[in-house]
Amino acid sequence: MASDARDLLVRGGTVVDGTGGPGVAADVRVRDGRIAEIGPGLTPDGERQVDASGAVVAPGFLDLHTHLDPQVFWDPACDPQPQHGVTTALVGNCSLSLFPVTDEQRIPIADMFAFVEDVPPDALIHHVPWTWHDYAGYRDAIDARGAGVNIAALMGHSPLRLVVMGDDAWERPATADECAQMAAILDAAMAAGAWGLSTSFFDEDRRGRTVPSRHADDAEFDVLLDVLAARRRGFV
Repeated sequence: MASDARDLLVRGGTVVDGTGGPGVAADVRVRDGRIAEIGPGLTPDGERQVDASGAVVAPGFLDLHTHLDPQVFWDPACDPQPQHGVTTALVGNCSLSLFPVTDEQRIPIADMFAFVEDVPPDALIHHVPWTWHDYAGYRDAIDARGAGVNIAALMGHSPLRLVVMGDDAWERPATADECAQMAAILDAAMAAGAWGLSTSFFDEDRRGRTVPSRHADDAEFDVLLDVLAARRRGFV
């Protein structure tokens, strides 16, 4: 008999498995939180049952472009993503993330994020805990609260430049030494589990300034992309 609270039998649905094949009528058995069996007419084994008649049963969707970075702190459920079947969300898009951050750059980073993504600045400044400086701290802050979806995080190129270059990040390419500092911060984030790096060639802040990532030159991109290649991580 099944006993784990995560054991489940989803019965009578149309299973669409993501391989591109047609949906099929089948039951899905979950044991210990993992799919253990898929087939028609599975025999119950003491687990909780869900009647999925008339519904589609599918793997959780991955939302690859979200800005839930701050929302997860005032809305851990990440509404409405789970209602639409999203189980994993990629944050840190458009060169914007809430890490890395310094005390000096916290307000500029929050204000830039708020303007570009049309979020009230007060929400980011006063309703995000800002207890971290690096990716590992941001990750741990989310883990301590929990979230309704799995969170995969990109490091934003713009805050990375601001942390290393200060206000010069709004105006010029980085020096070789600054590129090396950015690469070290990026590498530490990848080692701690961050998914990759995002940049932007488009956005502006509320003062009409082009976001810091738009001032990066090819030499800077070469250094940062070398880190991603070595870590086998992504670039958006």
